[in-house]
Amino acid sequence: MNRRRMLGAALGMGAGLALQPSWPHIFVPRRSFAAPSSLAGPSGGAILIVLNGGARTQAAFNGTVGLGTNPFGQLTGLQVALSQVLQNTGLERPEINRHVNLVTTCQHHNRTGNHDTGRTVACTGFTPDEVKPGILTILNRQFFFRNLPCVHIGNDTPSTDIGTEISSTYVPIKISSPLNVQDILASVSAARVSPAEQARLEALRLPMQDRFLRSSKYLETGDIPFFQRRAAEVATQFEDDALDLRSASSLGVYQDGSPVANAGLRASFGVNANGGGSSMGARAMLALRLRQLGCAGIVLSSAENWDLHSNEDDGLPGRASQLGQALAALIDHGSRIPDPATPGKTLLDTTIITVLTDFNRGNWSTTSGFNGGRGSDHQSGDDRTSFQCIPIIGGGLPGGRVLGEVNGSGSAAGASPTFETRQVLATVLDVLGVPSENYFPASVRPLTRELGA
Repeated sequence: MNRRRMLGAALGMGAGLALQPSWPHIFVPRRSFAAPSSLAGPSGGAILIVLNGGARTQAAFNGTVGLGTNPFGQLTGLQVALSQVLQNTGLERPEINRHVNLVTTCQHHNRTGNHDTGRTVACTGFTPDEVKPGILTILNRQFFFRNLPCVHIGNDTPSTDIGTEISSTYVPIKISSPLNVQDILASVSAARVSPAEQARLEALRLPMQDRFLRSSKYLETGDIPFFQRRAAEVATQFEDDALDLRSASSLGVYQDGSPVANAGLRASFGVNANGGGSSMGARAMLALRLRQLGCAGIVLSSAENWDLHSNEDDGLPGRASQLGQALAALIDHGSRIPDPATPGKTLLDTTIITVLTDFNRGNWSTTSGFNGGRGSDHQSGDDRTSFQCIPIIGGGLPGGRVLGEVNGSGSAAGASPTFETRQVLATVLDVLGVPSENYFPASVRPLTRELGA
């Protein structure tokens, strides 16, 4: 039996059969975190989609904002109202829509309109001058005992570099394209070290972790990352042909026992047989496969630029449609694939999914919903730039909740509560059982309680 078929057998095991450490892809817990039993806990993971360029998320997701703020209309009769640009993506289906939560008054804590600052806040919860680690760096550090490191797909987002600002020790593996999985092998090959260097790094590991938790820079700035070195040891796992999205392979089974085949996934994610079609769909499809293998965190960096100062009326619907289809497919398939590490739970139960971006965008003409170029703009301190609509999906959260309310001018309506991007990231950690206070101020409260967990 070859490795891929061995893995398929492992993923199809009954709940009563213990998983052994010898199975290369299977998560074997060696420590745990105090997490609510209803949430994902230490077996879970996160998929974070970053829309480069500052997407107008109120227009894409929030179907309840008024004319002038959302010129794309709304879908009515849903548990969570959505914009018409998400029509026919699958998110409008009641069985899919019920899993979606929206945070409609989520702002970067410094209300910035600067792209680099905004993306850094989206990936870390802090501004660049605060020099804090990215979310994947945190998850790599917390789940270092897993067999599979965190993965960043796409090279357009600062999250690939943020982890190195405090330490490269837990920097995620980087893949430039979901069709170039071999990038993983290339990216870690340089991390191989001699036995003597390996022993020295292992001796430094615990002091490094201690300094990481105290958010201070490491003294050993020239160290080869031991986590990357460990990743090299398991990188051959990615030779599994099911990770070639163009292949006819299967990996794992659905709850009904049928195989999770690439052909069926491609149809759902909008990917054609040659790997073309929806670039966001291809990234999300690979993310689902990585979660099947036990990966604790995947960031998907959009290939498309969402900085639509002009022609947004043409540019946003297509981008939003790809995004909506990818999210709907993650929900649909994730809700039917058992998590091999958590009997009785599906991948959607144990995977928290969210969408982040630089900032929201505002319309400066409240009669058309667009600027003079049929686009939208951004500036520091303005509510229409500041307040984003952020979806939070899965991870054991109930779904169907809407936090906050934005009025027709783009400001928080009346006494509506407001939230911060760092609260969304803290929620990801909270759902995964990671003490968020280790990384964020005590005043930054996860949204878990508000979402009804």
